[in-house]
Amino acid sequence: MVLTNRDAINRLSVFAEAPPDMRLRKLAQEAIESVFCVLLQSIGNHIRPAFTRIVAELKLLEQTAMIAMVSQEHRSQGRHAATSTGGAPGDHAPTASHVSTTGGGGSAYSAQLIQAEKELREKFTAVELRFFELIHLCDLAVQMLEIYYKKDMCAFINESDFLNICNQEKKALEHAIDDNVAVGMDCVIEIILRQTQHILDTEQHSSDYHPDSNMSLTLTPTMACARAVQFLSESTAVLQCMTAQKQMRDVFLGEIGVRLFNVLLDNIKRFQITEPGGFQLIADLNLYYDWAVAIVDPETLRFFTALKDLANCFILAPKDLRGFLRDQYSRHTFDGVMRSEEVYDVVACRADYRAIRSQVEGHCDFM
Repeated sequence: MVLTNRDAINRLSVFAEAPPDMRLRKLAQEAIESVFCVLLQSIGNHIRPAFTRIVAELKLLEQTAMIAMVSQEHRSQGRHAATSTGGAPGDHAPTASHVSTTGGGGSAYSAQLIQAEKELREKFTAVELRFFELIHLCDLAVQMLEIYYKKDMCAFINESDFLNICNQEKKALEHAIDDNVAVGMDCVIEIILRQTQHILDTEQHSSDYHPDSNMSLTLTPTMACARAVQFLSESTAVLQCMTAQKQMRDVFLGEIGVRLFNVLLDNIKRFQITEPGGFQLIADLNLYYDWAVAIVDPETLRFFTALKDLANCFILAPKDLRGFLRDQYSRHTFDGVMRSEEVYDVVACRADYRAIRSQVEGHCDFM
């Protein structure tokens, strides 16, 4: 397309060399601009439908992921209701879920659920790969256009003339690509985070951070954490190979890191955490931190560092908790990362917080 356009403009350029006072020169200039605009519009007509199709596929997968999360939430509520009415007072929802998957029908249903999740992730990986390939192709197209524009078109067009129709069409094409990339990126990030949240909601049990007193601690990451990190690693592996679009890659991974931090924060607030559970939580957060170190920028890494430091509040003696929090604030650990209310909500997840509440509240300016 570019070569054909260049040949057409080279033929028109002969007439553009006419004397300035001839009307032919003006007509040739307008024709050259029109031919270049046709090229830009033709490229846009190829790019826009491609983005429209792939964004539609991503949004469909996003809706499918949301439906799966809602369905799982309803099933969890049903199991919890059945357990609370028919089970012993000390039973927990995880126990009911294990019981439901041990029977014949439950086992078949669990196998179907696992297969459905696997198929969804395979579809997402395929669509994600095509999306980033499309971005790569668009980037190549824009680079080729820029070279053609600088080398050939600037002889006929004033680059700084923002009212020129060629400059306007060129900007419109670049903005259309940027807008479509942004929409697609948001869908990809949303799917990744919803799937991660789905893993944590379905596989993170209250016994992970509130183990029985007779249970021995392994201090290895929980199954939910390991699966979540594995999924995150697989989902972001495509981007780590994109060395050409480093700036876009860093922005994308940084956004995933920030949103993942909020997912982890909400996940922690779901549980009452004992001292042994605090050690287990720290093991999980260490794995999330190791994942983040490999892919996110130092500014985003601060979120994971702050969360990992705050998790120490679950393993400290009550008398040391106030000094620990004051020390964290003096070092500005939570500046720009967590509000004071969020820090308080995490500390309040201690299983013994009601008993030690008077030792913490009222003594710290942030409580």
